[in-house]
Amino acid sequence: MNRPFLTLLATGLSLIPAFAPAETLPLPLSGPAYTAANDAYSAYERKDYDLAIAKAREALRLRADVTRLNTLIELAERDKKRRDHPQPLAASRPTRAAPGFIAASQGFKAYDRGQFGLAAQSARKAVAQAPRRHDYRLLLIDSLERQQHLEEADRATSDALGVFANDNTLLMRRKAIRRQLAVPLATQGYRALEQGNTALAVDQARKAVAWAPEIAANQQLLISALLAAKDYVSAEQAASAALAVDDRQAAPWVLRSYARNRQGKTQAAQDDLNQAQSLAGLSAREAREIRSAQAQSTPPVLLCQESTYGLTCAISPGNTNEQAPLSDLQLAYNLVRAGDDEAAHTAFRKADATSRLAPAPAQDAAYNAMRVHEDDEAVAYFKRVIDGQKTAESPLSAQQLFDTRRTVGDVSRTIGLTSTTSYRGNSSSGLSAAPGSSSSGSQSNDLLQNSTELSWRPLGYRNGRFVELYGRITDTLWSKNSDSDTGADALQGALGVRVKPFSSVNIMAALERTFPLGSSNVDGDWLVRLGYGSSIGTDLRVDVPSWWTSQLYAEVGHYIEDSRDYFNSEWQVGRSYAIGGTGSRWVTFPHVVAAIDYDSKMKSDAGGGFSSGDAGGIGIGNNVRYWFREDAYNAPRSYVDFSLQYRARVFGEDRAKGVFARLTYSY
Repeated sequence: MNRPFLTLLATGLSLIPAFAPAETLPLPLSGPAYTAANDAYSAYERKDYDLAIAKAREALRLRADVTRLNTLIELAERDKKRRDHPQPLAASRPTRAAPGFIAASQGFKAYDRGQFGLAAQSARKAVAQAPRRHDYRLLLIDSLERQQHLEEADRATSDALGVFANDNTLLMRRKAIRRQLAVPLATQGYRALEQGNTALAVDQARKAVAWAPEIAANQQLLISALLAAKDYVSAEQAASAALAVDDRQAAPWVLRSYARNRQGKTQAAQDDLNQAQSLAGLSAREAREIRSAQAQSTPPVLLCQESTYGLTCAISPGNTNEQAPLSDLQLAYNLVRAGDDEAAHTAFRKADATSRLAPAPAQDAAYNAMRVHEDDEAVAYFKRVIDGQKTAESPLSAQQLFDTRRTVGDVSRTIGLTSTTSYRGNSSSGLSAAPGSSSSGSQSNDLLQNSTELSWRPLGYRNGRFVELYGRITDTLWSKNSDSDTGADALQGALGVRVKPFSSVNIMAALERTFPLGSSNVDGDWLVRLGYGSSIGTDLRVDVPSWWTSQLYAEVGHYIEDSRDYFNSEWQVGRSYAIGGTGSRWVTFPHVVAAIDYDSKMKSDAGGGFSSGDAGGIGIGNNVRYWFREDAYNAPRSYVDFSLQYRARVFGEDRAKGVFARLTYSY
């Protein structure tokens, strides 16, 4: 008999570690906000209340989410008033800091430095001195969670609830902590059940239920483990306990039906199956298969399949003579792990046709479609993931959702336009500009140049292994020493093709033909180019107000007819800041920069002096970028970026030093 799985995803039978994500803890302060807050606490301790208030307000402007700074402002204003307007009887008494405040301020500073152990130690002192301060209690809980001392954090939360009974913030925090404690226990319980160690499975499942009884998957794991151990009385009791928590799920009714049937409670077992069917969690065909399995006294089998988001589980009606076949979705995941993306793609399609995929497996199907170069299908899956976030069981975080929208934009883009105007130095954006060939023989780089390029991907994204056809117009707009052709005399075009052969390594190779336009004096030539880029944090972030950023670009090229070689590279590292706070589309990027370039055309002994052709410099700079052109499915696809740098010469020619500027528009 062929018995497919009774899939209970829709009814909540899923053991997903992501069901209990770590609590979103307060982010430690950093950068200017940290400096301002630190100065505020120090000023308060010195009784410089005006400075404490000013610095705390400055930090709040940068990080409005740090509400504890409002408490500092209130204390500083209170103590300032007491100092400036003393009461007659208290005139001789010195103003003292509020109980626990000094220890708490040390704890907040340690938390912002990432020293969570010291923060917890200081918070304990603050709580001991001021047990009714809610924010001190939260500091202790947050510090313990940051160290993953979850049982201590749970005890600290329970202690706080003893003082602040029925406090919603503390109740939610305790629930989140206990869910985190239950996750590894539930996972270990399932592994033990899978290996036939029913005693360990029952023990771990009981512990998981004790920590988080509201999680249906914990309850269902316990029932399944007890059934596997043939403890049908306890299994029935566990199922009844699960139904007392939530009787709207079909899975506990089905599992209790098994337990009751094993005890000879035939009518009660039938009633449970009828109830499951009334919840639309069980079809008539599936109910018949379960009854057939019960008649053969075969216990149910809990089967789980790993995916990107954890474990997706199902129940087999049970059969001692044959193994239930894999569902198309489970088969797809098996094929992905085996590396057979083509077959997995077919299985994902079949699974989606049978039962519309939920957001989590739909995202896995989207990445699989990307790997087999089905870009349109990948985009369609991703859009469904985005649409499904409001009702998803485990919704994506703000940054994960943004990254999904970014992927939609990257995969669906076929045409691009980039225009860069630079003063001294080449673009570092990647195979979009090169030292131009000119008949003037200029040795100067005090030039204002523009390069505008239009590109097209005829074969699509191809999982980051794309081919681009492009055309470019380059012109020198201005020359400081008037020793270079400008305007119409320097206008040149280029047509070429470039290839990115690897998905995970940003290497690009290009072949192009340059040619003069109009009355230009520029010589045409064939140009072969190879570029490499590596970056961290260059995209927009929507989950933090600042982040570390680094970008490196290097390119080597050869003009065939002119026998001219060149090399240029630039490395920037610094920290990006969202102007206006988290989620802003304006970003500033102060950085240090190192640049090296070489041009064989500039290597000569002309004029009685030697020119090596190379130059290297280091310096500082800042970029300001504005991101725009976004919609519900696409992250911002365009930006305007202005970069200004000053570099000091390290070696080679003087062109390595001075001011460098670049304005880029990317569509």
